[in-house]
Amino acid sequence: KGQTAFQMFQSEMNLLLKQLEARGEPAADDTDIGSQLLKVIRDHPEISRDRVLSEIGILFVEGFETTGHTTSWTLFNITTMPGVQDKIAAELDTLGLLAKPGQPAPRELQYEDLKSLPYLTACAKEAMRMLPVVSIMARTAGQDMHVGPYKVPKGTLVATPLFAIHNTVHNWEDPHTFKPQRWLEVPTETYVYNSKLAQGQAVSSCCQDVSGPAQPVLPAAAAAAAHGSKKGITFMPFSEGPRNCVGQSLAKMEVMTLLVKLLANFRIELAPEMGGREGVQSRESTHLTLQTAGTKGIRCHLYPRALEA
Repeated sequence: KGQTAFQMFQSEMNLLLKQLEARGEPAADDTDIGSQLLKVIRDHPEISRDRVLSEIGILFVEGFETTGHTTSWTLFNITTMPGVQDKIAAELDTLGLLAKPGQPAPRELQYEDLKSLPYLTACAKEAMRMLPVVSIMARTAGQDMHVGPYKVPKGTLVATPLFAIHNTVHNWEDPHTFKPQRWLEVPTETYVYNSKLAQGQAVSSCCQDVSGPAQPVLPAAAAAAAHGSKKGITFMPFSEGPRNCVGQSLAKMEVMTLLVKLLANFRIELAPEMGGREGVQSRESTHLTLQTAGTKGIRCHLYPRALEA
């Protein structure tokens, strides 16, 4: 069954590659992904067609499953934490993006708007921290090396447990509680972060969390230092280094766009049959990505904001 499914998928990727080839030689200034693949085939005949098909397949799988599950887990947290959705609505309203009853339709979202949504961005990052959809990153050691007291022979598969790094008390205060305010002083473009360095530089001023008692706020200088640190990384949902996620820029834009369009036009509630946060969390299951066991998924009810009294 698995082999049959793989062959079907491979045939679809082969069809897509043929369509790309039928477009002919790409222009010199054509930088889309399809054109880049054609240039690789042209300039590197030693790369097999199967290898190119695998790369196309990776782009497709990484481009929808991870993005879809990240959006789902973010909405799950937003809808089940009191006050969070109201704060997001207020932020969208300040940009003229929120649908309201008896009012003209809100303006269309623009790309530049995504940089002006610090609280929604913080919610997405906090969801990625608590529930990274790719929970383990694996690499093969290219040479013999030592990591601390351990010898790692060449060829060893080394796995980095992102879920553990993102959720251990050694790296995060109260790691199992959804707290978007952790990220409010962190640059919105930051997705590689050293929380321990930031905590060491935190000041005593406080803000009120929607889900708990007052917490320390990071000053901008401490957040910037933690953002710039490449040692002791405690948050990297897209991995880090030369082999990090090639599609992360597109993924961030897709997730944020989906969240804006949904939350600007609908008030969203977790469906009662999900059993609340505990019910959904009890069904967490990692396959290729972090999802839920069974066929229920994460069901929600959407109420159009323009129709609410």
